[in-house]
Amino acid sequence: MKILFFGRLKDITGVEEIEINGHENLESLKKFLIEKFPGLRREVFTIAINFEIAGDDIKLKQDDEIALLPPIAGG
Repeated sequence: MKILFFGRLKDITGVEEIEINGHENLESLKKFLIEKFPGLRREVFTIAINFEIAGDDIKLKQDDEIALLPPIAGG
């Protein structure tokens, strides 16, 4: 699956995207990403799967595109 990082999250990880295998749900994926990029532990972010905001109970498929999105603010 492809993981995309945006905004501040891209700066923290130092990458724009990565390809990974083997995660069945978002909880497992989040644990993996925080271990790989410890700076994410302190961040608030939303996860979208295939352009839709997702909850932790979503099952992942190998061909999913997953985006980590920082909080969006504006006026």
